[in-house]
Amino acid sequence: MAIVTLCPQCQTGFAVQPEHLSAADGWVRCGRCAHVFAVDKHLFEMDDPRPVQEFVQPLSNPLHVPKTVQKSLSPATSLAYLLSGLLVLLLAMQWLVFQRHMFAARMPELAPALQWTCAQLDCQVQAWMDPEQVSIESSSFKKGADERFVFEGVVRNTGDAQLAAPSLELSLTRSGEVVVRKVISAEQLRFPATLNARRNHHFLLNFSVDPSVAIGIDGFTALLFYP
Repeated sequence: MAIVTLCPQCQTGFAVQPEHLSAADGWVRCGRCAHVFAVDKHLFEMDDPRPVQEFVQPLSNPLHVPKTVQKSLSPATSLAYLLSGLLVLLLAMQWLVFQRHMFAARMPELAPALQWTCAQLDCQVQAWMDPEQVSIESSSFKKGADERFVFEGVVRNTGDAQLAAPSLELSLTRSGEVVVRKVISAEQLRFPATLNARRNHHFLLNFSVDPSVAIGIDGFTALLFYP
């Protein structure tokens, strides 16, 4: 009776000697296809072994095959992972709803989904308000007859998405001191509901001031804002 091994790859049989089991921790290389395998995992006994072409040669260095250890998570750990994932998802949804106006302006294709979400949460998707992206490009201030004044200028949306039309705070000054402050809405400035991206929008405002205050007005300051 002889002990043989079969290469698991090419099925070639080889006679096994004791030195094959002890050398290199039992790892050998097939003499025919060069496949490496553990000889002790593929041993057979034969009463009349067939002639073999050549012996399996032991490796000069042991081959360390990493073993994958699968650890099962405890119920408490699995629950902690689940709650963490739900918390991250909830925070992401809160941030998305909080920034819904910006997302709807920058990505109009998301507007229907955001509107549907707001319908469930009792909120609304409105035009995006970003005071950092609206500016007064030019303006002029003139005094006419009967304490009437004319203020006109150009407001520009400097961003790359539509923005809600802003309101205007106009302060009239005398020797640097504010004597009249007016708040003019976007409707009074005759702005459209939204300002197109990278576009200028002209406005013209006529108004009068109490005669006792109008005397000596020599300057102004203007500020765009969202109420």
